[in-house]
Amino acid sequence: MANTIWTEARGEGSTAMIAVGWTLKNRMTRDQVSHINQAWGGYQHGVLGPAGALTIARGLLSGATPGPTNGATHFHTPRIMPKRGDPTAGVDVSGGLETVPGVVDKKGNAVQNYRPGWTLTFDQETVTGVPEAAFKFYRQPGSGDVQ
Repeated sequence: MANTIWTEARGEGSTAMIAVGWTLKNRMTRDQVSHINQAWGGYQHGVLGPAGALTIARGLLSGATPGPTNGATHFHTPRIMPKRGDPTAGVDVSGGLETVPGVVDKKGNAVQNYRPGWTLTFDQETVTGVPEAAFKFYRQPGSGDVQ
């Protein structure tokens, strides 16, 4: 879990790492699995995280770190999604274009980014302290209270 937290959220601060970790944990709880690669396919081989990421993961798994995501089971990063006019082959952009504060082009101008199609039917959860340009969190309908 620490490696996935670090791979997904390094450089975004501890609140973002905790929120990403809770999203992982929520998905594991929802799917009733004990290994991250069973719930988060394709991300089981993250970059080796430092001790701080391991501390965050331990806090999440032990229940010592409260969850800020209101049960989110998914997230995406608007900043790295294709922008209007970018190639979109191989990327789920069926959610259409959105404008997210902080998503800018190389000149610093605000631009629209695409979003994944699943975001249209999932419930968005706001996480205080995490800019939406970095992460937008969602709860899959029917997931219930997974925390």
